[in-house]
Amino acid sequence: MIFDEYITQPKRFEKYMPVSRSLSTVTKEQAYEDLSELIYLINNRYCGKEYWENQGINFDACYDEISGFISSVDEIYISDFCRKIHFSFNKGIVDNHFSFASPLTGRLGFSKQYSAYFTDFVVEKKDNVYSVIKSDDKTVKIGSHVSGDNCFYKTLSPKNRELFLVGHRSFDAVKSIRLYIDDKPREVSVHRCRAIQKNEQFDVCMQFTTKNSVNVYRSNCCDYVNGLNEQTDFIALGEKHRNDKVLVLDYLSNQGGYNRITREFIKGLNDYVHCEENCAALISPVTENKDCFREWIIEKSQPYNPELGKFDGTLVMLINGDTASSGETAILYAKSLRHFILIGENSMGCNTFGNVASYSLKHSKIIARIPNTLNLCTNPDDCVEGKGFAPDFWVDSADVQGEVLSWIRENY
Repeated sequence: MIFDEYITQPKRFEKYMPVSRSLSTVTKEQAYEDLSELIYLINNRYCGKEYWENQGINFDACYDEISGFISSVDEIYISDFCRKIHFSFNKGIVDNHFSFASPLTGRLGFSKQYSAYFTDFVVEKKDNVYSVIKSDDKTVKIGSHVSGDNCFYKTLSPKNRELFLVGHRSFDAVKSIRLYIDDKPREVSVHRCRAIQKNEQFDVCMQFTTKNSVNVYRSNCCDYVNGLNEQTDFIALGEKHRNDKVLVLDYLSNQGGYNRITREFIKGLNDYVHCEENCAALISPVTENKDCFREWIIEKSQPYNPELGKFDGTLVMLINGDTASSGETAILYAKSLRHFILIGENSMGCNTFGNVASYSLKHSKIIARIPNTLNLCTNPDDCVEGKGFAPDFWVDSADVQGEVLSWIRENY
């Protein structure tokens, strides 16, 4: 029979077990109830609401748009409902933690990145003139002079020289940029910074190696799993490297987890660790699970005092566009050191809006992930949501660690 490879013979089960089916639709009344619940959650939990309203986003108009959708259809599919909720708020919000999800849509977020796009040539600056010293672009010759607006990004350089990548940053994908090559206007091809490439398909946390006589810790996450031991006593790990001349923390594609891993490592390394970050937490009946005022609790941070530290070496941290959340807080902890260099590309910018909680709407079971805490550097421009921290040196390579270790060997 045609189904022989697919089916088996009948057999009797002794016991019936009731199970719940996942709903695919809700009624208008149920959708309106869910919308009312969503409005209550956002108004009393979302720490970005006032900020985005100050940027011109009208949340009441978003609520009205969702209500209009509910009234316009006879049968409300939960997946369509979730997409409409997301679409109605997607008016310019950039928040890498805020999102909605349903079983059929998956996570619908507001992630945007101000990514770097580079040409295939490198220039050197001499006497305020930028000349091509290396080129994989057949249309741009070595020795050509390059000029343009805000297009030069400092990259790893030999001693007493200044080398730059040439490119542009944008929230939208870019294929070419306008430059002047030997004073003639040209459209030059660009590509997404290659530092974004991932190197592992599994989680790595504080994996230690020594390469070219340089100690390196590799972490693509900050997840703490096991109990304290010789490998996970992070203060003790840091203490081992107090006499290192150069130490590398490879946090490429580190999407976060626990802040304490980096904090304790820097504490052990330097004896002094600080995170100069100002915080404002939105407190309300939603967050406290009881009747109370809706108010902001603000904690202002003290400035860094690196002279309190004991580490005299240089900490080099590697980052890219997937370095996010606690991976970015790690950068703030590392700024406690007297000598700290950030290399790679800009981090994700996933730190302004934090402390996320998930809520399930009553009928549709749509999940709303909503942060309630604002985190701002003393200079808010240092880590704008979606733009992240800019490195001291940009690297346009899939092997950032290899490029950096070669540079350290030549310069330290």
